[in-house]
Amino acid sequence: MTESIIPSPVGNVHAKDMKFEVVKEDWNVYKLEDGTTLRVKIVAVKIVRAIDPKTQEILYTPENEPYYHIKYQALIVADVPKNLLKP
Repeated sequence: MTESIIPSPVGNVHAKDMKFEVVKEDWNVYKLEDGTTLRVKIVAVKIVRAIDPKTQEILYTPENEPYYHIKYQALIVADVPKNLLKP
């Protein structure tokens, strides 16, 4: 089992690295008042599930869900109108 150390509500804890497959990654598209279109996508790079330091079992949130931590990259693409570009 591969582990990481992550911040959590109870301090830094060990976490189990989770294998995952990408099911769907969509772009969010924003049209700005100056005519620019921004496309933004968040891509998960690493997902881990926290381990409770007291029990060595899964660490749960106050809502009784497993506590996950995600490392991600934000991809941003700007389609800028020609009139806004410098010559």
